[in-house]
Amino acid sequence: MRSSSRLGRNDGRLWLAGALAVGLAFPAVAAGNDPGRYTMSPAEGGVIRLDRETGAMAFCTGKDGDWTCKAMPETESALKKRVEELEGEKRALEAERQLRDAPLGGPAAKAPEGEPPVADAAPPSPPGDLPVPNEKDVDKLFDYVEGMVKKFKERIDRLEKEAKKEPGMPL
Repeated sequence: MRSSSRLGRNDGRLWLAGALAVGLAFPAVAAGNDPGRYTMSPAEGGVIRLDRETGAMAFCTGKDGDWTCKAMPETESALKKRVEELEGEKRALEAERQLRDAPLGGPAAKAPEGEPPVADAAPPSPPGDLPVPNEKDVDKLFDYVEGMVKKFKERIDRLEKEAKKEPGMPL
């Protein structure tokens, strides 16, 4: 004589196998040769449903003909995709840091460890719409600053002469 708990477990497995067979056969019958959008795989306590279009997975359980599916946490492929996104962001930030920390003559190329970095022949592209000044532009800037310093010195000298003429006038 069989125990009722053993009989119930076997009936449940038989029912699950039948439901799985119907679940797998129905999409194939409905779509002809197309295997269908979903793939069902048996699992302990239910079945795992895979959506072939989105890659989403759900754990489905059924009791007395009522089936419910609960979405499973992110799959490994989704996690790999997120890691790739973060690695791309990291590479972009490192490139930005290298441009920011590079000497004014151009970005430094990576040299073997223990050797000083070698400067590239081409200067970096300017950020945004700012042009990179050439030697002529730098000379103009220094001439302008030199003229400002001369004018400042002339004004200081003139104020000192006026102060000597009028000893009571504060500077």
